[in-house]
Amino acid sequence: MNSEFPIVGVIGAGQNVRMMIAPATALGIKLLPFASSVTDSAAQITPCIIGDYTDIEAVKKFAEQCDVITFEHEQVPLSIIKALEVNGVRVRPSLETFVSVQKKLANKVSKDFDFEISVLVGRSPHAQATTWAPTQIIKSNRISSMTVSPAPMLSHTMSEDAQKTALEVAAEVNLIGVMAVEIGVKGNEMFISDLSVHPHISGYWTIEGSRTSQFEQHLRAILDLPLGDPSMTNDYVVVGNILGKNKTDMYRPYLHLMARNPSLKFHLYGKEVQPGINIGHVNATGKDLSELRTEIEHAVDYMSGEIDE
Repeated sequence: MNSEFPIVGVIGAGQNVRMMIAPATALGIKLLPFASSVTDSAAQITPCIIGDYTDIEAVKKFAEQCDVITFEHEQVPLSIIKALEVNGVRVRPSLETFVSVQKKLANKVSKDFDFEISVLVGRSPHAQATTWAPTQIIKSNRISSMTVSPAPMLSHTMSEDAQKTALEVAAEVNLIGVMAVEIGVKGNEMFISDLSVHPHISGYWTIEGSRTSQFEQHLRAILDLPLGDPSMTNDYVVVGNILGKNKTDMYRPYLHLMARNPSLKFHLYGKEVQPGINIGHVNATGKDLSELRTEIEHAVDYMSGEIDE
């Protein structure tokens, strides 16, 4: 390490990196994003390096400033990751993991399912691994509109099986970091539908709903620190994803929504409000799932301009 506290370089500077800044700051770790533009979500609030992640020389120069490199997305060419590793850069997750995930997804069989869940798993270089409670993903027009944790339509036995599957996949691909294992459920059958080797939208609930968020856990894992407690802070967590629609003023709705429900937690990404763009999310935790869903649906509809009160 170059200093007492490591510098973590992240290729990407979108909303996931924006949400990683707070736990990094709390741990005293410098998070240095490699952004495409100064308008990127994370670039708006923390110093960044601006560059093209497909430019090997630019990425290698960026890596010289960091103790470990990680990723916000899977768009980085494998040739870039390989070049970094050949150069002696500590890259987590590794090229081996990305290649293994691609092979695994290439062999998956497409099936219809009754509903979809996601299991987040964190794993360190010493093979310490943890999972969070399975999350049910609710989609509208193929876009995730809401998540409910723990997945209410999943039996206790199937929940345990899903977590076991996620741990097995993480070990199989030699994961270092956090990944989301998306699973389709059809009756009593479960099958992997997708794998995402980075903190994921289905894990936004962990910010308020888990003792250790996926963002903090990712940092712990890639730095080979002991992993944190993934247990839930309440019985249920519901997250509503806010998509841009007709309303552009995202600040004024706070007056109504915070007065109506002081327990709501808002996370906006600093994006320009455009139709169909995911501009933020709102979380609620509690014991009454029906009430939580009603509150989140109201908040999302109000933020988007679907309703006035």
